[in-house]
Amino acid sequence: MRLLIALAAAATLGLAACTQAEQNAAEQDVNQAAEDTGQALENAGQEIGEAAHATGEAIEGATNDAAGAVERATDDNENTQP
Repeated sequence: MRLLIALAAAATLGLAACTQAEQNAAEQDVNQAAEDTGQALENAGQEIGEAAHATGEAIEGATNDAAGAVERATDDNENTQP
């Protein structure tokens, strides 16, 4: 990913910047874009982790509910019937 960003930066610098000041500004823009991309990827990774955890919790709850329902449905002991 960083290689692609570096290539894009080199192309941007070569095509758009004629003066040293323009090159510096373009380089700063590219660096900021790379930093923003990295932060966005980190945030996305964290959100995916949180979603996976929530999904696991939901699956666990549903499994426990289903197991309880099966247990109640197959309980032949009159003393344990509600």
